[in-house]
Amino acid sequence: MAEGRYKSVIQRSAIVVYGAAMLQGFAFTLVPSLATLFSAAPYNIGASAFGALFIPLTLGAILAALLTPTLARKRGMVGVLGIGIAANIFGLVALVASVAVRGNGAYLLLLVDTSALGIGFGFNFSAVNELASQLSARATRDVTFANVLTGLGTSLTPLFIGAFVARGIWPLWPVVLALAFAAVLVLSVGWRAATPAPVVRANAKLPRALLLFGGAALLYAFCEGAFSSWATTFAQVDRSFSLATGEAALAAFWLALTLTRLALALSSRYISARIAFAAFPFAIAAAFLALPLWRTPMLLVAGFALAGIACSIVFPYAMSLAFAAMPSDEDRVAGVLVGALMTGEGFGTFAIGLLRSDAGVTLATIYRVAALVAFALAIVAILALKSSPPSAVKASA
Repeated sequence: MAEGRYKSVIQRSAIVVYGAAMLQGFAFTLVPSLATLFSAAPYNIGASAFGALFIPLTLGAILAALLTPTLARKRGMVGVLGIGIAANIFGLVALVASVAVRGNGAYLLLLVDTSALGIGFGFNFSAVNELASQLSARATRDVTFANVLTGLGTSLTPLFIGAFVARGIWPLWPVVLALAFAAVLVLSVGWRAATPAPVVRANAKLPRALLLFGGAALLYAFCEGAFSSWATTFAQVDRSFSLATGEAALAAFWLALTLTRLALALSSRYISARIAFAAFPFAIAAAFLALPLWRTPMLLVAGFALAGIACSIVFPYAMSLAFAAMPSDEDRVAGVLVGALMTGEGFGTFAIGLLRSDAGVTLATIYRVAALVAFALAIVAILALKSSPPSAVKASA
């Protein structure tokens, strides 16, 4: 009977972790997927005002990720997960409420929505990665699979939103997500006592290994954002291809990234996480250098698919390897790496936009220069591995 109860707890914990991971992907990309709808009546939000919605989204995610270790000491990481889920629900409710308001009131509710979703992402994604690493002895596989589900939610959101918008019932989708988040929150309650938070060191100084893994996450996020945030622009503006080609390039990037993560998660016992973490940044550099060479729509889409493959494993492996290297400091590992991820994503998107609009630099040139960032990522990844005991790295497999 005790064994059956233990299996029930394990199954419930897996549902909570993987459910929260996938729902976070759906929620975090909800506002970008509604861009066209927000630009029309009754919202009539201009391009600059729409872009401003992402400032609290990014800052909220960074702040929440950095607060994760403190909250984890008080409430445990499952408690942090619950706070993240509650923030997501609050944001989704604000989004639905904006339908009933006009003018500045609707925009303020959207700011509340993006702020709450950003905070929810910072807490929830930090907790998901750490809790996934505790599901079984195969931490690399479990963390990678959690990231697969988040990526899957990200990839599927435009499809679901498109279907709901076409039928004139788009507010129903955030309602569905809020109810699903609530169900995961209820399931997590019985698991709280079963997963106490790891003990965090009292000193405030970050270990060298954590700084290096965090640096790798930041540089990786810059690279991922350079591909994902600018794929459609590169296809339409720099290459004068159709909107359909741009959308296909972006879809190819996310699909290739997600499928590669899934394949590597399923075959993790046959792959050295140490070697893959050090090698894939070189593939990212190659993708940056190759993209400006593709001159046909089909080759461009294929180029972004290859970029997705190259980006697929760096962040999940950074997370699982860092957990293995610093098992007594997992709360800070999760918070620092997710904070670094959002910082790199936000800075990369902003910097590239600035170079294009103010300096007139083409994306082809930016991609060539960005290869240097990928090479820097490779160097930092190798240094991070050298700062970690080989036995700890092996333990993550």
